[in-house]
Amino acid sequence: MNQDNQRSLANIIRSCLSTIFLCTWIAVHPNIHFRPEKLKQPWSEKWLWDPLHELFTYKLPLFFWALIVPEYILSWAIRQYIQAGKFSKQVEGWTRTHGFFLIMGGFHLFRLPEGAPSIPLPIESSKPCEVVIPSGTNPGKDAIPVCPLKLDDLSTDVFGFIAPTEGELKDRGKSDALTKTIVLVQTLWFVIQCIARGIRQLPLTELEVVTLAYAMLNFFIYIFWWDKPKGAERPIRVYKPFGASHEESGKPLREWPENRVWRWAQTVFEYTIGVQDDYVKLSQRRSVPMFWSGRLGYDAAHDILFATVLGAGFGAMHCIAWSSDFPSRAELVLWRVACVAMIAIPAMVTMGVGLTNLSLVNERYFGWLMIIAEIIVVLLVLSAWLYIASRITTLVIALTTLRSLPPAAFTNVDWTTFFPHI
Repeated sequence: MNQDNQRSLANIIRSCLSTIFLCTWIAVHPNIHFRPEKLKQPWSEKWLWDPLHELFTYKLPLFFWALIVPEYILSWAIRQYIQAGKFSKQVEGWTRTHGFFLIMGGFHLFRLPEGAPSIPLPIESSKPCEVVIPSGTNPGKDAIPVCPLKLDDLSTDVFGFIAPTEGELKDRGKSDALTKTIVLVQTLWFVIQCIARGIRQLPLTELEVVTLAYAMLNFFIYIFWWDKPKGAERPIRVYKPFGASHEESGKPLREWPENRVWRWAQTVFEYTIGVQDDYVKLSQRRSVPMFWSGRLGYDAAHDILFATVLGAGFGAMHCIAWSSDFPSRAELVLWRVACVAMIAIPAMVTMGVGLTNLSLVNERYFGWLMIIAEIIVVLLVLSAWLYIASRITTLVIALTTLRSLPPAAFTNVDWTTFFPHI
């Protein structure tokens, strides 16, 4: 056989792993992980220790979450997209980018030290406002960080006044439209190659099937987070004078159950449907939580059904290798069980959220619908670890099956059959 029409195992691995890494790393747009600035910081701490600490304690854990449960990252992106759209309509002149920046912890309250000179904010606010502008030499240098701000913490007039333009916000990010487009093009090229192999009846390796599933899901993450600044590390400072108070605004917070077992079960459920923000008191936080979305609450749970449907589709993509030639019977069985679990568990989330919302609008069958929904919740809590185990199983099997691939898996697509003039 013509060696020019062959691909090596190294090429397959390199193509798949680079696609998974790039599309996942670039797709994830983290919130701002606030770190107070230190005066006269040693260069080793500033350029070595702090970046490494940030990488291993925040960015890498978030990256691994995106590898193990990419559907959750998608639902997080959808929640932020919905909330950013709502915020953009409440402040005059704001865009969705401004809404994203607020959600990700982009506005942080600082309190000036005692005796620090300042001037009142030169605007007429719709409600009492204690926000000031520091003045004098090195204004705000010794200000004490307090907490991230929500939209209801200050008047919308204040946010409209202090917020930069959309272009200035995007400039704070570490990625632009060109970078995202390049990654999208590379991912699209990988997808086209997989489709072409299917048309020519050339087998895909399990690693390529996994990569294809990631590419599909990360494409939608790109879309929902397109306007969110990526990699912004410093929030906009909002100052209040020494002694000024700051109380938690918005609806009352919910509290976790005291019983440990029920608390664990409720935690799994609340995080699964994305309403864990209702338990967070942001005024006591140095930074917004990793998966903070701005308290959408149960009334917006139906808006993330799209994410759960795509999550089931992500599991279904792995079924492409359902009838592949696995090196052993055990790997075949484990792969199929994992595929079923990755389809069934997101489907249970879809059913649970759907029935809960249906019960709220249909009083006639409220009791039965709630009973069914509660059964689904119990099954979901019990099967949460099964889903994570299934994700890890597919990743491991995708690598172990590389030891014994069919000869046709090494055959390249002959593009001249698609474009005869080449």
